[in-house]
Amino acid sequence: MSVSKSLIEYHKMIPHPEGGYYKEVFRNKYVSHIYFLLEEQEYSHWHRIIKNELLHFYSGSPIKIFTSKDGVDCETIELGSNNLSHNINKNTWFAMKSTGAYSLIGCTVAPAFIFDDLELAPNDWKPLNFHKKL
Repeated sequence: MSVSKSLIEYHKMIPHPEGGYYKEVFRNKYVSHIYFLLEEQEYSHWHRIIKNELLHFYSGSPIKIFTSKDGVDCETIELGSNNLSHNINKNTWFAMKSTGAYSLIGCTVAPAFIFDDLELAPNDWKPLNFHKKL
């Protein structure tokens, strides 16, 4: 069994609506935290939430985070052994892709995340100046 499949099974992760797998590991009324895993051929669909989200790198290959504040221009951040965390400001569009076999990260949201906070972009949407394939 692959490392990623072992992690999914061990942590009892389930499919996330944006893609990949997740497991909520902490929640109170102030903050929530999940493990989030993307395998090699997966990506997280363009989405945004109405709260700030702090991403933490845990294991596997670095993960590329593509962000767009305005739906036009984009930035790319790589989260990995040299850059262990990154904040996504509320209402920022973002998508993610592993650079290898898998990437395991943590996602902390405050106040605590609820699925009503999540907006998934239409399937064919991407920022105007984003010319990469996820």
